[in-house]
Amino acid sequence: ENKDCVDLIRQYDREDAFFYCDPPYYDAEDCYAVGFPKEDHQRLHDALLECQGYVMVSYNYCPFIVDLYKEFYIFYTTRPNSMSQKAGSEYEEIVITNYDPRLYNSARHWQLSIFNLSAAEEDDGRYTLIHEPKTKSDKTEE
Repeated sequence: ENKDCVDLIRQYDREDAFFYCDPPYYDAEDCYAVGFPKEDHQRLHDALLECQGYVMVSYNYCPFIVDLYKEFYIFYTTRPNSMSQKAGSEYEEIVITNYDPRLYNSARHWQLSIFNLSAAEEDDGRYTLIHEPKTKSDKTEE
C-alpha cells in the first residue's frame, strides 16, 4: 500500500498482528529517495509503542535511536558494509522488538531463529541484547 507508515500501523493493528518496519536509517536519510525527518522517526516510535500486535524494527545503531526506543528490547549486530570501499568494513545495526524474541512460544519453539539464544548460552556474535525494557510487555509471557 502507498500510505503513511503510521496510518498503516493503526489500520492493521490487532493483538495477533506482526509489524516489521525498516525505516530509513537515522541521520542517513539523504541516501533515500523519500524524506523521513527526525519527526517521522518519533511518529513511528510513538505508533509502535501503542501497538497491540508484535513489533520488530531494524535500524542503524546510533545513540538517538537506542534512547528513543528505550521501552523496547534492543539487539545489536554488525554486518559487512557493502557501501564501503574498505575491505572488512562493517556496519552496526540494531533490531528492536516489543517482546522478548529469545523466549519460547506456547508450542515451545523459538519465536525467531535469529534470537535462539538462552541467557545461559554464550553469545554467538550474531545478535547481542544491549537493552531490555524496565517494564516487560505482556507479550513476553505468551
